[in-house]
Amino acid sequence: MNTLLSTSRVSRPALASLLHWQEPLATRLRFRHALPGMVANRLLNVELGLYLLAELVPMAPPQVLPDLLNGQGYAYRHRPIWSPRQHRALSQARILLAPYMDRTAWFNALDKYTNLSYELRAFSSQGTLRTDISGYLLRERVGMFAKALA
Repeated sequence: MNTLLSTSRVSRPALASLLHWQEPLATRLRFRHALPGMVANRLLNVELGLYLLAELVPMAPPQVLPDLLNGQGYAYRHRPIWSPRQHRALSQARILLAPYMDRTAWFNALDKYTNLSYELRAFSSQGTLRTDISGYLLRERVGMFAKALA
């Protein structure tokens, strides 16, 4: 048998598997708000990072996410004692948010996030959940973030 003619199984791109947790919400956001390209995906990634911070180090500013993901910095060294669930969440976040281990990438993403329309964002510029949005939207996003980090 000629091995050149056989078809090999094509693997899915790594990016697609990293973004899988946020579908179909990213698609709905993209169409509902006419967002270009990967804006909805980036929005949800940033919010996942902010959610992680709220779960692990709630008093820390959003800028410390790269330190947390890298296991460095003041916020990581002075963190409270975490439960096994919180350790798993950090491990999962290190995979899903790997690009944000780079401080510059995280700061650029945060800047773009704060420049998005206020109605799109579930978090304030200080990194706290907004309480003035609909309960359904808040539950949908928080539930999705919790599931992604489980």
